[in-house]
Amino acid sequence: MRRRDFIWLVGGSAIACTVGCAHDDGVPASDAATGATGDDATAATADAGVDGCVQKTVKMHDTYAQALYLDGSKGPLTGTVTVAQVIAGTTITMDFWHGHNGVVHRFTLEPMHFAQLEQGQRVTVGTTTVENHAHTLFIDPDDESYRVPGAPDVEVPIGC
Repeated sequence: MRRRDFIWLVGGSAIACTVGCAHDDGVPASDAATGATGDDATAATADAGVDGCVQKTVKMHDTYAQALYLDGSKGPLTGTVTVAQVIAGTTITMDFWHGHNGVVHRFTLEPMHFAQLEQGQRVTVGTTTVENHAHTLFIDPDDESYRVPGAPDVEVPIGC
């Protein structure tokens, strides 16, 4: 091997290792991409797929929806939003807690609502109109007072 080729090979390898192995802060590139540190970095890197995506999760549990009276005060709990429904993320329509003359108010949860619940955001929706009025309700995934009794925490994947 000629001296010039040797220097090119060694110098190029050193530059590639410096760029690919650590950032300016000394954190290995694979750990810096995930934001993980210490033992978590190793676990996060091990969980990373071919594209470097690290699957994130949140803890959720089955939650009651909270009905609101027309004046804004809290009514009864109405409907159970399950973790399975959140994971499925498909549109569902549920009965509200009451109706009039055999016609029940209903409310609909759509994929955008389930995405908000996965992010820990409180979701507010309206009901169908029955006898010239409708109601409002909310689902609060973080407030423990709306947890269905005995509902376990479930790790829900939320993407990368």
